[in-house]
Amino acid sequence: MSLVLFTSDIRAELIRLLEKCEAGQIFILMDENTSHDCLPVLNNDKITPEHLIVVPAGENHKSLASVEMIWRRLSEQGARRDALLINLGGGMVTDMGGFAASCFKRGIKFINIPTTLLAQIDASVGGKTGIDFNGLKNEIGTFSLPEAVIIAPCFLKTLPRRQLLSGFAEMLKHGLLSGGRHLRKLLTSREIDTSDREFLCLVEESVNFKERVVKTDPTERGLRKILNFGHTVGHALESIAMREQAEFYHGDAVAYGIIAELYLSVLKMGFSRDIYNRVRQFILDLYPEYTFSLSSELLYERMLHDKKNQGKGVNFTLLEDIGKPVIDNYCSREEIMTALSVLPKTD
Repeated sequence: MSLVLFTSDIRAELIRLLEKCEAGQIFILMDENTSHDCLPVLNNDKITPEHLIVVPAGENHKSLASVEMIWRRLSEQGARRDALLINLGGGMVTDMGGFAASCFKRGIKFINIPTTLLAQIDASVGGKTGIDFNGLKNEIGTFSLPEAVIIAPCFLKTLPRRQLLSGFAEMLKHGLLSGGRHLRKLLTSREIDTSDREFLCLVEESVNFKERVVKTDPTERGLRKILNFGHTVGHALESIAMREQAEFYHGDAVAYGIIAELYLSVLKMGFSRDIYNRVRQFILDLYPEYTFSLSSELLYERMLHDKKNQGKGVNFTLLEDIGKPVIDNYCSREEIMTALSVLPKTD
């Protein structure tokens, strides 16, 4: 497993990790935002300007064209198989950078330094890498573990609330999957205060939960499938938003995906309708409505392309109860359409 480090002194941690690395073989991948806002925080003598690789910001640039550019830059700058790629940014950067590293010269080492709450909670941990392709979320990718993941709360202080909410949706998912105190504390959180020690403890609990699951099932053959809860509908929503060029974050999509998949859990697994109603209202109060047009038929068509599907139909992780997820539930078209009908503004 990767080394996951929580630190308030990211410079010191990076100096230690890069101690045995050759300066000319260290590369940093960033997007336009993190190159301006986050790179200065690292302030490391081994990082040279010619080894900085900057891609445009935004999910629409998580593409094969961007990966080709990364490979080209690595090749032009003489990256060898013992090179190290540092992915500094949100989930788009860590997903795409990990994928690029996993393929270049059949695999070079990489480190993730996630700078958004979503990336710290989810994207940077667990070894899933990938890019979007043909209008579908994370359609091309590999399982490849980073050498280390460095999680530093200092990056969260500059994030707008919408970005924080995006990560909070994954924390809510972890709370529903694990249950107990974690979920109770999340459902009473109305404000996300990144300077609050209790909130940062919840972040660490979420990361630790995901790390435990991934350690048990690194390539998603069994238990790790529980982490897909909320994502079958969520990824379909996100794909449609990408097509419409709408401002819609991954966490927004997951939050609404949780609503639909919890309702499926009520229909098929006997999940508590009272708890479903509480979680649904919590999400609707916290997350902005999507502004793009949406049809159940289009959502269903997108779900048929989901990577988790192995047989006929659409595969879901559902909940019998809080803390009791059940994997590999193939639902009928009629059941899915009923669940989608609970989403706002869906015909």
